[in-house]
Amino acid sequence: MNIDYELIIYRTIIFYVLLFVVFKFMGKREVGELTVIDLVISIFMAEIAALGFDRSRPIQEILLIIVLLGVLQFVAAFITLRSKKARVIMDGKPSILIYKGVVNIGEMRKQRYTIDDLILQLRMNNITSIFEVDYAILEVNGQLTAFKQEGTLYHPLPIIVSGKLERENLLRLSKTEEWVKEEMEREGILFIKDIYYAAFDGERLKFLTRANLEMKEKRHYRET
Repeated sequence: MNIDYELIIYRTIIFYVLLFVVFKFMGKREVGELTVIDLVISIFMAEIAALGFDRSRPIQEILLIIVLLGVLQFVAAFITLRSKKARVIMDGKPSILIYKGVVNIGEMRKQRYTIDDLILQLRMNNITSIFEVDYAILEVNGQLTAFKQEGTLYHPLPIIVSGKLERENLLRLSKTEEWVKEEMEREGILFIKDIYYAAFDGERLKFLTRANLEMKEKRHYRET
């Protein structure tokens, strides 16, 4: 098979320079700050550029598509900069997952966001427990912004997540399943499946259940 090295080198340089210029033109954003539409356009451009190495395709076609995508993205960015309504449609809006210490399970379900996702991103914010959080906001780029309550300290390993006992974490605390049952009885909780999350505060287990979430949400709505 004959390999046209000159063609490969030529097209590689052309696409490299063009993509560099187009992305520079689109504006500066770190990978973690890309919105859904930014990510889609970036992947689409990469796929289109890959087609440019097909000899049967004129390079002018590929270059035109990449330039048009860049222009469309620039126009979309300009519109969203000027219009809040367009910005919400294109980028979405932040979701409040925890408000004044109350977890919004409904919003988490809407965003396909699990308790495990929340725990992971809280750890990345140097927060050891959900119970330490005053506010948590899921930004449009998928990152979580969290604000801690004052004077709270919990063990970083959860004991119950999504109705399942984390036995390894329990062993690390030198605690038993009997102790968990006793703590549940103290709070009047009958079934472990009703517990979204439980963490150890150094003395006792603190639980996040469907029942106390509903009570907190009702109290919050009455206050507001």
